[in-house]
Amino acid sequence: MDGCTKFLKLRSRKWRKPRPVIVILSGAGLSAESGIPTYRNAANGWQRSAPLYAEDFKRDPSAVFDNINARIKAYDNAKPNRAHLAIAGFAKKYRMQADILHITQNIDSLCEEAGDTSVFHLHGSFLQSRCTACGAVFPRLRFYELQNVCPACKASGGVVRPNVVFFNEMPLGMNWIESVLKRADVFLAAGTSGTVYPAAGFVHTAAKYGCSDRILVTLDSPSRDNEEGLSYGNVPQIEFTRRIYGSAVSLIPQVLEEIGKEIEKRAATSQS
Repeated sequence: MDGCTKFLKLRSRKWRKPRPVIVILSGAGLSAESGIPTYRNAANGWQRSAPLYAEDFKRDPSAVFDNINARIKAYDNAKPNRAHLAIAGFAKKYRMQADILHITQNIDSLCEEAGDTSVFHLHGSFLQSRCTACGAVFPRLRFYELQNVCPACKASGGVVRPNVVFFNEMPLGMNWIESVLKRADVFLAAGTSGTVYPAAGFVHTAAKYGCSDRILVTLDSPSRDNEEGLSYGNVPQIEFTRRIYGSAVSLIPQVLEEIGKEIEKRAATSQS
């Protein structure tokens, strides 16, 4: 499938409730065009980031803090792009007519800066800190240093860490996300290749429980030998009812506009 959304036909007649459930899963491709680099190299292969593994934090927390602080400074110059703004606008416009959940794998704050009130950070956020001594979660107040003090239990010595999920740690929200996926009428994966589990399995859960519209928008196109989407780098593309390849910045606003039209039609029908 190409990047054109002109002929995007939604199966809205199969949506199960007058108030549909819309789940958006976003990945690094959502923020890439704001200048935030992805974790993949030019050949689309996985590249190990400088220390951001759970083992790195246990072995040398100060090195992880240096990495995190550098990212915070770099991300500060990034601005929300049209994809962030489209998701935020969609959530605001239709929140009284649909249940909308945006699950992002990104740890930057661009969704919030765009005004997105529907976003949940699967891998945590740079906006928050967490104390490894008492478990308290609180807004990030400063750059990370070993001497930072937890405002809840007053512990220090490297216990105040970013509330982000390091590699080899369990993503957040896994105790409730599945229940929302089971009710989804639309599942939109945006700016993600879908190769990182457990998020890569979300579309399978949605499909298994009757989600009628499962749309993938990604810059990563499959090889010519695999255009049917049976598998692509562990991406369960066969689970998607529509696959659109191209820039999230240009395509997400179009896709959300089409979903919004269907929401409006259903709302008008239910009121008549």
